[in-house]
Amino acid sequence: MNDEIFARGFKLVEYIYDNPNKLGLHRIKEVGNGLGPKHWTGKQWLVDQLSEHIFMQDIHVAAGWLGLTSYLLRKEFPDNRITNSDIDSGCKLMGESLFYDYNINFETRDTVLNVPQCEVYVNTSIEHIIQKQVEHILTHLQPDTTVALQSNNYYSVEDHVNCSKDLNEFINKTQLNEV
Repeated sequence: MNDEIFARGFKLVEYIYDNPNKLGLHRIKEVGNGLGPKHWTGKQWLVDQLSEHIFMQDIHVAAGWLGLTSYLLRKEFPDNRITNSDIDSGCKLMGESLFYDYNINFETRDTVLNVPQCEVYVNTSIEHIIQKQVEHILTHLQPDTTVALQSNNYYSVEDHVNCSKDLNEFINKTQLNEV
C-alpha cells in the first residue's frame, strides 16, 4: 500500500463531497473500497503472477474501476503501454485523479461490445459480467493474447452475477487453453 495514493484518495473524497453533482456521493464509498487492503493484496498478487509473462507488451486492464491494477502494473512494468478502461465514465475521472502522473491511459469503454486489441488483457471484475459475455470477450481477443482474469466467491453483492465457488469452477468456466 502506498501513503501517497491514500492521500490522493482522501483528496478525491473531498472533491466528491464538495462537488456531489459531478460524480455523486456514492463514489466516496467506491474510493474507500477500491483502495482498501483486500483490493491491494489481490491486485498485487495478480501483478506478481504476471511478472514472468509480460514483456514489452500493450496491456489493457478492462473494467479497471479506479485504476489500482493499472497503477500496480505500471510500477512493475514502467515502459509498457497501459490502458485502463471502464464502462462507467466516472471511473476515468477518478482514475486520472488518483494516478495522473503514472502514464496510464484512462478511457470509458464497454469492453464486451468493443473488445480491445492488445497483447495482454486483464480483467479483475469477471464476477460483474455474465459468463456469455466473458466467452464473447475471450473469443474476440487476438490469438496468443495473454489473459489474466480474476473473480471471487462473494455472492452477497447484487451485481456479482458470475461468481465461482472455487478455483476449479472458475477454471472450468473460462475454458482457456493454458492456465
